[in-house]
Amino acid sequence: MFSFHLLLEKNKEIFHFKEFNLMSSCFPLPYSKFFILLILSSFLNIPVVMADSVQARCDVYPKGEDHTDVSIPCDFSQRQGFITINRSDNIHHELTPQGNIVGNFKDQDGNMVYRQSGLGKIGVIFRFKNESIYVYWDTVGLSQKVNKNSNVSNSLAFDKKMDLLGISFHVSCSNNGSLNTLVIKPSGLKIDNSVIKKEIDGTVTGADIADINNDGSPEIYVYINSVGSGSYGDVVAYSANNKKSLSSIYLSPLTDDKKSSQGYMGHDVFSVIETNLVRQFPIYKEGDTNNNPSGGTRQVKYKLVTGEASWQLKFINAMDLITYK
Repeated sequence: MFSFHLLLEKNKEIFHFKEFNLMSSCFPLPYSKFFILLILSSFLNIPVVMADSVQARCDVYPKGEDHTDVSIPCDFSQRQGFITINRSDNIHHELTPQGNIVGNFKDQDGNMVYRQSGLGKIGVIFRFKNESIYVYWDTVGLSQKVNKNSNVSNSLAFDKKMDLLGISFHVSCSNNGSLNTLVIKPSGLKIDNSVIKKEIDGTVTGADIADINNDGSPEIYVYINSVGSGSYGDVVAYSANNKKSLSSIYLSPLTDDKKSSQGYMGHDVFSVIETNLVRQFPIYKEGDTNNNPSGGTRQVKYKLVTGEASWQLKFINAMDLITYK
C-alpha cells in the first residue's frame, strides 16, 4: 500500500485532501508508485519531483492509421512535469509542459503534444504532430505484435479498498475478457451489507468513494470502459442511504444530450473533483480516425440529485478544454 496525506495552500486558504490509500496491487509492478505519482501530476496539477525511469512498451501509430506493426521497448521518465521517452529505435522525445492546462506539452522541435488517459491504469497516450504513441507499463508482448482490441489478461485485474465516513467498499473485477463480473463488498452499513455482483460490458478502470452531495453518507463510483478501439465509458454507482443500505445511482447515456456528445467516440476518463463527477473525452472531427482525434478535449460535469425513483447524476455543464492545432 502506498499511503500519504495531501495538503495544499492557495491564496492563503488551506485545502485538506483525505488520506489516499492506493493499493499497489492495482498497478503493474514495478511501476506502482511511479504510476500513482503520474496520476497525481495529471489530475491535481502537482509537479512530480522525481527522475525515475521505467521500462515500458511503446506502440507507435502513424497519423491517420488505426493499426501499427511498431511495438518496441522504451524508457519513460518524468521530473517536475517534464517527460522523456527514449525509444529503442533511437528516437527520443523531450516534452515540456505548456500553460496551465494539464496534458499540454511541446516537444524538442516546438510541436504541440497532447497527453490522454484513455488507456486507464495500463498506460497513457501521447498525440504528436505526425504520430501517436501508446505507452504501456506492461512490457509483455514485445516479442510479437500486440492486438489492443484483444481481451485483457488476468494480470490487469482490478482490486481496491476504500473507506469514508465509517463506510467501506471493496471493489474487484477480474478484467478477463470483454464481459466481466463487478463485485462490490460494502461494510459498515447499519441494515444491509449484501455483496453486489453485476455483469458489465467492459473492464473496470478505476473507482472513487466520495460524498459529493454532502449528506453525510458516502457513494461509490466505479468506472468502466468497453473493450475495443472505442473504449466507451460508463459508471456503476451506489449511494449509502443514511448509512443503512445501498441504492443505485443512474447516469443517463451521454448520447441523450446531442450537443455534449457531438464528436464523441469513447475513450472516457472519469474522476470525482470536489462535489462533482467529471467526465473527459477526446473530441473527434469529421474524418478523424479512432486513434487521431483532432478536436481537443471535452469536460462534462454532473451533480448528485434525488430523482423520482432513485439517485441521479444530473448534467451541469460541458466545456471544451483545449483546441488542437
